Amino acid sequence: MELLLGQSCIWWPMVGEGRTLISCGIKTMERSENYLIWLQKGEMLLKPHSRVQVFEGAEDNLPDRDALRAALAIRQLAEGLTADDLLLVLISGGGSALLPAPIPPVTLEEKQTLTRLLAARGATIQELNTIRKALSQLKGGGLAQAAYPAQVVSLILSDVVGDPVEVIASGPTVASSHSVQDCLHILNRYGLRAALPRSVKTVLSRADSDPHGPRTCGHVLNVIIGSNVLALAEAQRQAEALGYQAVVLSAAMQGWGTPAAHRDDRYQCHGHPPLVPAASVMA
Repeated sequence: MELLLGQSCIWWPMVGEGRTLISCGIKTMERSENYLIWLQKGEMLLKPHSRVQVFEGAEDNLPDRDALRAALAIRQLAEGLTADDLLLVLISGGGSALLPAPIPPVTLEEKQTLTRLLAARGATIQELNTIRKALSQLKGGGLAQAAYPAQVVSLILSDVVGDPVEVIASGPTVASSHSVQDCLHILNRYGLRAALPRSVKTVLSRADSDPHGPRTCGHVLNVIIGSNVLALAEAQRQAEALGYQAVVLSAAMQGWGTPAAHRDDRYQCHGHPPLVPAASVMA
């Protein structure tokens, strides 16, 4: 993987399938003066004397003190960049837990508790990340803002249906389109607004009256390099190369499907059972 780099590079975060991309990115990072990898504990072992600095945390995909320390180190590096630098960021699903930097006076524990309560009451990933962004220094475009005036390139592996870049890992390099009113609507929906800690109320009220307005990310290029849609397209090409008549039934499957329903959909697409070997591709 050849990329033109400035003086600083954050490769963040690497989780799950991201381990393959870590291996691909090491040579690129070795050319930079600063390089950070941020991933869940136990995901990677470096060779002796590697120049790459690794932070680990967010065990069991939950933000913790190790994650907080790494997030603050990443913010410090980003804030030290200049207009002559390029910040390279690799983002994958699971990044929300890996970059916790609550806006004071909100504490890590308060943010954890609120997120846990929302999840327990059935909040969607979009709703969870809307709240996370509103209470974070780095999510919702905060990392990109910290890096300004450096140029930022984010290569993104999507784990969210539809690939909304501001939702994936809570969008550290994407300006949030959500308002304080959106947050309050979510909190009302799940019966949590009245029980909010004073610190959370303070941050939300402060954001609502911020004279600087919402964050902007005009110095950022966000690129989806992996997603269900891309994987399905390649699976279809490979199946067709093997002689199958491949049909992508859906790129938006969520939850559990039934084989019978998938078979009926396939026949409906053809109008009759296919005459050549058929392959159904779903994600």
